[in-house]
Amino acid sequence: MLKHYVVITPETVKLNGISINHAEQGNALLTELYRAYIGDYPKFFKMDTLSKLGFVASEMLLKDEGKERFVSREDRAVVLFNKTASLQADTNYQATIQDPENFFPSPAAFVYTLPNIVTGEIAIRNKYYGETSFIVMESCDAHIMAQQLMNAFQDPMTQSILGGWLDCNDENHFEARLFLVEKQQFDNLESLKSALIADLDIPTIKRINNQQLNNNTMDELIYTLKQQIIEALNLEDMKPEDIDENASLFGEGLGLDSIDALELIVLMEKNYGIKLQDPSMGKEIFKSVAVMADYISKNRTK
Repeated sequence: MLKHYVVITPETVKLNGISINHAEQGNALLTELYRAYIGDYPKFFKMDTLSKLGFVASEMLLKDEGKERFVSREDRAVVLFNKTASLQADTNYQATIQDPENFFPSPAAFVYTLPNIVTGEIAIRNKYYGETSFIVMESCDAHIMAQQLMNAFQDPMTQSILGGWLDCNDENHFEARLFLVEKQQFDNLESLKSALIADLDIPTIKRINNQQLNNNTMDELIYTLKQQIIEALNLEDMKPEDIDENASLFGEGLGLDSIDALELIVLMEKNYGIKLQDPSMGKEIFKSVAVMADYISKNRTK
């Protein structure tokens, strides 16, 4: 499990799972935490909310760690994640250039229009010279985070990581779930992922394995093929559900004839780029919808 971790939302502050008393909420909460835990870094007041959030959360972590601070080190990386990138800073900067009649781009706002600025703030403050990365992804996902952290540990120089989720929509809607992790703590992805889920309540997205993906793709192809057969052969009163994909297309099955076989040859060329050089091949390929779908999946060019 993780030894040092912090969670900060507009209404909540927890350090290693223990709630921290506070009076303020939202952006004012970050200032309250700065005064309580830091107080000696005036540049804090120039930062955008994302950087303030990351700065305060990292300071709380590092103070809790209790090791010597502000000494040069290359063995610690800073790897952060979020969904909204630098949305709040982008919005603030856009406001300074939105009106053509009042076009005064703000350098102070522009400097924070990259989310990795916060990793730089943390690294500069602590004299970290290892990897710094900020990864933007579709949603908070423990699996992807653990994967990227294990990748960072592939660098022989990296022995520890200050990492986590750091997201900010605006100055009163934000979330930090940061932690410290040492290389020797976790020897595989699953154990690290389990720690992120258990200690920080970071969700993970259910994944489909390759076999499931292949099955889903084949099911979709079979359904689409049934629709195309109904349309090509003008089977107006029939629905895809009426066709058994394993039943014979000719004879006692769907009852198709040689003219219908020519329509299926055209269907395959038109929709899947498959041109049968020998029409007699259709006897094997058109045994059933399932056999057709299998042949298409292996030979299609579009």
